[in-house]
Amino acid sequence: MVRSSEIMANVPNDRLKLIFIIFFINGIGTLLPWNMLINADKYFVSYKLNVTDSTPAVDNYRNSFLSYLGIASKAPNILLQIINMFIGAHGVGNLAHRITYSLVAQILVFIFIIAMAIIDSSSWPSIFFWLTMMSAVAINLANGIYQGCVYGLAARFPMKYTNSVTMGMNVSGTIAAILMIISIALSPKENVEALIFFSCAIIILFICLIGQFFVNKNEFYRFYAIPSMMNSNLNLIKSINACPSCFEKGHSETSNNNCPHLSRALERSVSYNGKSSHDKQPLIESKMQQYLQVLRSIWMLLINILLIYVVSLSLFPTVHARIVPKDNIISHVYFSPVFCFLSFNLFATMGNLIAQYIQWPGPRHLIIFSLIRLLFIPFFLYCNYYPGDGLHRSLPVIFDHDWMYIIGSITMAVSSGYFSSLCMMYAPKCVPSHLATISGQMAALTILLGILIGINISLIYPYLVG
Repeated sequence: MVRSSEIMANVPNDRLKLIFIIFFINGIGTLLPWNMLINADKYFVSYKLNVTDSTPAVDNYRNSFLSYLGIASKAPNILLQIINMFIGAHGVGNLAHRITYSLVAQILVFIFIIAMAIIDSSSWPSIFFWLTMMSAVAINLANGIYQGCVYGLAARFPMKYTNSVTMGMNVSGTIAAILMIISIALSPKENVEALIFFSCAIIILFICLIGQFFVNKNEFYRFYAIPSMMNSNLNLIKSINACPSCFEKGHSETSNNNCPHLSRALERSVSYNGKSSHDKQPLIESKMQQYLQVLRSIWMLLINILLIYVVSLSLFPTVHARIVPKDNIISHVYFSPVFCFLSFNLFATMGNLIAQYIQWPGPRHLIIFSLIRLLFIPFFLYCNYYPGDGLHRSLPVIFDHDWMYIIGSITMAVSSGYFSSLCMMYAPKCVPSHLATISGQMAALTILLGILIGINISLIYPYLVG
């Protein structure tokens, strides 16, 4: 019998973890444009739109800027992710080209935004506002393609590579939070602060673009990304009757009878001999049948993803940012930037990192923990959450100490990062290998839907406590 360790010797290695790092950086790039735009809101609201001869229309733009920005960002992002998912992308070149073009488009739009920051627009604030909204639409149209393609491509690789993208998304929020804290400490002018944010976005996106020119010649990348070479990978797994996920992690002698980490739900979708139970049927030709097959296989994981992001994004940052400190742990000026923005993104990244080494529970039992996380909603509403400027609330405060909020916030962040990583890692492995890309794109789209629903649910919370 051929030993798995002998076969693994013939599989290309990810030297210096280069491909893992590139996927991680691309994960940063997928959310960085959004993070930089919302963190520069003072530049838009207090600087560019705060003009002397203001009109009612401009006042409305200024007061509701983040709402307008959210619509201009999330709606086109979701639309393009849906379109991108339904456009065939079986070849590595197809996805790689889309990633390249979308990165170039985002960089060009950010250069335009920087040019707008330099130009004096005080005499035409309405035009500036709509140019900004059009820029947000353009960036997120490109970003919708970019995010879907990155997850779709990562889905063809071992599970940890999908997780590296998810980890990068949380790191992008950490970077934005650190820049926010630095800007508070240095107190630069609003336009200088915006230039720093937008320049950082361009630098990260440019690094992502450079990475695309290196990966196509990398043997490890080609081994997993190119469909014909993926089939060779499955044949290797079949020859030792191994669990695909254990094989990917380099575990030797892990047979189909003693896989240590995957549940029956995953076993039913992908058998351990490298063939899916669906492979016994004739080859599926209809694209719609493929999407339905993926949906039938991972619908429970998609519900988990939706629940995780709805809970997290309905509370962060809207509720967390309006938790009023009581115990003087740090200056009030830094309380929200540190214990809301930095804390959530940093500990969510730690949750992602834990998922690299511990994959429990399996897909079948994740729903239990996703439902338990719903308890975070009443917990934070009973903290020192004051939604209005008048600091009025009729709901009693039960958890009135800062350390209670901080521990709850850390727990929510770690669980959000951990369970979202598990969902994103499991989803491509619950379908036959030729459908892994669709599965990854479907999961990425569900993340965005969860974020959008969560943001809208957060609008209800002020009425619940008021």
